[in-house]
Amino acid sequence: GAVRFFARQIWPQLRERHPGLKWRLIGSHAAAVRRHIAGDARIEVRENPSNAVAELAAACIVVVPLLAGSGTRLKILEAWAAERAVVSTPIGAEGLGARDGEHIVIAGPPDEFVNAVSRLLADPGARARIGAAGRRLFEERYTWQRAWAALEL
Repeated sequence: GAVRFFARQIWPQLRERHPGLKWRLIGSHAAAVRRHIAGDARIEVRENPSNAVAELAAACIVVVPLLAGSGTRLKILEAWAAERAVVSTPIGAEGLGARDGEHIVIAGPPDEFVNAVSRLLADPGARARIGAAGRRLFEERYTWQRAWAALEL
């Protein structure tokens, strides 16, 4: 799914454009994705980290290239908690209440995704602004306190 799409259609272009860029995969099921990333020293895997938000906070940009509605959007929420700019697909951002260019950058086709990541890499101010807006949205809608408040009638 998402890792294969990113590895085949997006990462090669980003890797060429940005020689110092590293891709760090954070999450579970590393065995399922290793064949898509094998042999590239600029790709790191952090499987089942004890603190995913801290791992994401070390990132410059978080990419969530979901292609199907069944994929988890938890990484977007974790990235917002870490105050990081996120680039995702329209399906990845669906249902989260995020506005493109404000809380998140939404990109569909591979070239659009590559250009979105490249623009953010070149613009620390935009990364900070989008990351901060994502954090505010997370605090307004997705903390336990907000979830419990929404359940109270």
